[in-house]
Amino acid sequence: MVRLSLISGLAVGIAISVVGCNGSNDYKPANQVKKAPPLNEHDHDAKGPHGGSIIELGEEEYHAEIVVDHDSESVAVYVLGKDAKTPEQVTATEVSVAPAGEGKESLTLKAAPQQGDAEGKTSKFELKNEDVVHALLKEGMLHGKLRITIGDKPYIGDIDYHLDGSDHHDHDEKKADAVK
Repeated sequence: MVRLSLISGLAVGIAISVVGCNGSNDYKPANQVKKAPPLNEHDHDAKGPHGGSIIELGEEEYHAEIVVDHDSESVAVYVLGKDAKTPEQVTATEVSVAPAGEGKESLTLKAAPQQGDAEGKTSKFELKNEDVVHALLKEGMLHGKLRITIGDKPYIGDIDYHLDGSDHHDHDEKKADAVK
């Protein structure tokens, strides 16, 4: 008797799992299933609004964009909001870019307010230096850390900028976090 109940229960369980709880069979082959939309509203591999590389700051709290410009012989960092598009004005007076690798000196970019930035705030930092720009362009990439303080909170973001426009992912990808 117990054996019959066990077999009956198993059969009912299999029937429900095959048919589904609502009595229909909604199973589809994998190639017919719609892909889920991305969780983020932006693509970190995409270029930023100024054509540079996007850097995540904190848990998507802010973003930055780094741009090396041959024509103006400058390295610029733009501070962006959660959407990685909208300028975010901050009170910081400088940011630091620390290129990865032995013997590479940290770069200090000074506040360079853009039109529309409020008095005492900026959404752009810049270093004008022909030698630095040419060295970065010659190397073809910039990997390292961006350090910035927004409000009272320091952030460190990972820089993965390929100046030749290609998408290289030959290193460990790490998420930037607020400094604890």
